[in-house]
Amino acid sequence: MKTITHPIFLILFSVYLLYYLLKISGVAMPEIITSYLADLLSLFIVNTLILWIIRKIKGDNQIELAWQMVFLSLVLFTFFFEVLLPRYNSYYQADILDVLCYTLSAIGFLSWRKQLANKE
Repeated sequence: MKTITHPIFLILFSVYLLYYLLKISGVAMPEIITSYLADLLSLFIVNTLILWIIRKIKGDNQIELAWQMVFLSLVLFTFFFEVLLPRYNSYYQADILDVLCYTLSAIGFLSWRKQLANKE
């Protein structure tokens, strides 16, 4: 099954790249986009890249991430970006809505992979 070449991943990754390029270029964007878009895409993109790397290392394109691994990524992102970093860097702010975005991103990833598995 496709990972990084799947159209859904390519679209979401392109949206993130466009957002990032606009952000570093100093383009003004609505606050809801600057506050939550990256969080909403984060675990979908990260888990897809991790799955692709694992498949390349193992040489098995049928491997899927268990829901527990995706949940672990959710816990780690939440701890790192919402607990740890805000304590040491004022750029980062703890926000429960970020955790909701991470959760939706993880659920989106799991749903996407399940849908692909059901098609085969």
